[in-house]
Amino acid sequence: MNDDQKLRLESWSRKGKEVWFKDKGSGEKQLWGTIEDEVYVMVDGDDDPYKHVLQRIRRATYRTWDPPYYYRTGYYTFSRKVPSRLVWGQYAQLLTEDTYRELLKKAKGKGWGLC
Repeated sequence: MNDDQKLRLESWSRKGKEVWFKDKGSGEKQLWGTIEDEVYVMVDGDDDPYKHVLQRIRRATYRTWDPPYYYRTGYYTFSRKVPSRLVWGQYAQLLTEDTYRELLKKAKGKGWGLC
């Protein structure tokens, strides 16, 4: 991984993008909110870096029964099939305890009411 790729990965963000989920019963897509902010930590593998993120999602206005924010964890990395493409993942994340604390400390530093 060269310096340009690392910079591209580190700067990649979905802030301002909508979050949609498919309803399991109806199959319809539902808007849950908009990504308001992200905090992240970079985890470098040998040639396989990951940008682990914690996203703060402002709920959609129609979802009045829910609290004002949701939180989602995941990561960005380069695709194995198309190495120039960045992809989102949210399954099988592994972070050390210290790295997870660092991520939560960044969220707390932004005033998020998580910890």
